[in-house]
Amino acid sequence: MRKRLKFSVVWDCRQPFIGGSFFDHEGQPYCETHYHLKRGSLCAGCHKPISGRCITAMFRKFHPEHFVCAFCLKQLNKGTFKEQNDKPYCHTCFDKLFG
Repeated sequence: MRKRLKFSVVWDCRQPFIGGSFFDHEGQPYCETHYHLKRGSLCAGCHKPISGRCITAMFRKFHPEHFVCAFCLKQLNKGTFKEQNDKPYCHTCFDKLFG
């Protein structure tokens, strides 16, 4: 939840709030990045906050457009992928590389 404050600093990074607005998490003020970090809603692909749809895979969250094959970089939007060394691969690339 975003709130407004006259003077304050971010709880984790101690940076001043730009424009005096902040996000409240468990009663503490956070900047947008640290708020989403605490909530586990930063994209593992771009490291930016996720506010809309997301894909959860390999115990991480991604914007749909950032969940891509580690080799060919095509979007993995069909719901199936193969994992090797904590990286996602489309079936074609996985078979070429590890098959």
